[in-house]
Amino acid sequence: MATPGSIRERLPEWCLSLEGPRKLVLNGLILIFSLLGSGVVIKAALKQVYVVDAISVPKDLETNGYTSATVGQRIIDAVSDINRVAAMTKQVGIYALSEADPSRPDSADFEGPGQTHAASALEAVVLSGDDSSAKYDVSVGGISLNTMIFYVRELFGLTDTKISGEIIAEKPAATVGKDEKPAATKYSIRLRVSDKGLVQHEGEATDRLATLFEEGALKLVERFDPLNAGYYSYYKRDYENALRIARAYLVRGTKDDEEWALNLLGMVSHARFRHDEARAQKGYDDAIASFRDLRRRYPQFTPGLYNLGVALIDKGDLLQQQDKDAAYRHYKDAREVALQGIQIEEAGGKGARGSAIGYATAGNALRSMARWKAARYDDALQYFKLSVKANPMFVYAYLSQGNIFYSRRAPEEANLSDQLATEICPSAQTFTRVGALLLQFGQNPDAVPMFQRAAELKPSPYAFTYWGMALRDSGRTDEARELFEKAIAADPNAPNGYNQFGLMYLEQRQWDAAIEKFTMAIKVSPRWSNYQYNLGLALRGAGKLDQAIPAFERAIAIYPRHAWSYAQLGATLAQQHRQGAAGDIANTIEEKLAKALEIRANDAVVLDTIRDAYELLNLPERAKEFRLRAIAAGENTSAGLRADIEQSGGT
Repeated sequence: MATPGSIRERLPEWCLSLEGPRKLVLNGLILIFSLLGSGVVIKAALKQVYVVDAISVPKDLETNGYTSATVGQRIIDAVSDINRVAAMTKQVGIYALSEADPSRPDSADFEGPGQTHAASALEAVVLSGDDSSAKYDVSVGGISLNTMIFYVRELFGLTDTKISGEIIAEKPAATVGKDEKPAATKYSIRLRVSDKGLVQHEGEATDRLATLFEEGALKLVERFDPLNAGYYSYYKRDYENALRIARAYLVRGTKDDEEWALNLLGMVSHARFRHDEARAQKGYDDAIASFRDLRRRYPQFTPGLYNLGVALIDKGDLLQQQDKDAAYRHYKDAREVALQGIQIEEAGGKGARGSAIGYATAGNALRSMARWKAARYDDALQYFKLSVKANPMFVYAYLSQGNIFYSRRAPEEANLSDQLATEICPSAQTFTRVGALLLQFGQNPDAVPMFQRAAELKPSPYAFTYWGMALRDSGRTDEARELFEKAIAADPNAPNGYNQFGLMYLEQRQWDAAIEKFTMAIKVSPRWSNYQYNLGLALRGAGKLDQAIPAFERAIAIYPRHAWSYAQLGATLAQQHRQGAAGDIANTIEEKLAKALEIRANDAVVLDTIRDAYELLNLPERAKEFRLRAIAAGENTSAGLRADIEQSGGT
């Protein structure tokens, strides 16, 4: 028979006082209410919660309104944004970085991806503030949901993982000259995780607080959910970091989400060198091999199939001028892979969202086939319509329809697709992507309100620059000047504002002003070949041939397949030769022109520059030949290059 002493020994310590039984009863009631009211309580209570505790803040930041609580909330918001973007990137795959038309340099310098896409229900890190009352505001049966969750966690003995740290100010050195502006104070952040007792992140000092919070948040996400950090890094075009995270995840040998890590490896291989023609093919080949290996290991994993389809299409685009049959086979394979993925989605009853990506991939393959069989455009449109039907929030499908309509000279239908895209998803990214598409097809006045709306929704130096580009290309140069100046003021370290400003002066033949702006762009970002090229154009226009030649040579040194620089180098040497330069350099000129032609045989800018060189050399028959070829190419022969062609591996 049990004695009171033995019963006492068996009871938990928390039951040995009146407080213990009271909690037991209360916990039981709360559990009953929660089970009757909503199953979400148990799920929320059992899930690990990561709480931002105390983040100490320097006095100068406190005076500007940055308290420990506000800094904690900024980190929480940054973590939420990282998880949202990662979920979207997992869902749409390579389309997260899709551009209006990656093959055209003037469409490639629009910042960032364009899909604002409803995030899927993928699990993500839950990060909250230390104010528990702010975590939940739902009640069940008249009892606070937050109270129920609190007691359920206490009942199971669960504790929150707490994150603390401090922001450290680094005061700049005193300036010497009285006219010199004082350098901005830089800050670094140090974060600690309570369950490990170690410094999780100690970032480099920066004067940009948004960057400080983002980098700190990214390290926290990497600590708790590394693949989300990897997919976010991919989205931000930080391919090296994404690659490091994916490889580290696979080295650990866990089978959980292995397919997502392998998928990320393929996506990085596809994206790293896509703007470097010398290395793009190897990148696509590596990506195709990675996705095929993923297909072998996880044959039902449809995101990998769709990414394989996109990689095949891009490889086909690379081959289409050299080997049309091989290109067509790649497009056909891409369509078949996409349809296989759709069949898997439908057979598994996974819902429509995934199949929307598959239909878009099939449509993209057919659109590429339409280069040789125009009827394929109609087939492609049908697939894009199916994509929209499967997921009305998939912006890429609307823009792809608009692209086809513009190609077929049907602007009214194209405008309707653009309008639907902006109505379905009225985000800054969507308006930017629509504006980019309009600029690509010469609809410059219509692009202006798109970029204006994007800048209103999300002001940034990039947004002001794109808006200025559309105004400039619409002939509204005074307004464009104001926007470029605003972009530079917003961030003097963003080089494209200087570059686009310089292009406006280049078109106006204001050579010295153009030289000044291109020089500033190069000072901020010296490893971008187009800035060197554009500087060479301005110097040549100003008659400074001795300075123009090294500028074109620097562009080629940065990007060895810069066909436009080879052509301009040959033309500049021809102009110099005509003016009586010493030595016979005819062979050198021919060599440079031939190299440009080898790289881009059908580029109108290259062909027209070669025509210019032969006219300078007084070779009218050759000049006539290339004038006709340039006309046949049928593309815009504007002087400067608008996009940033990446340095190998650059972002």
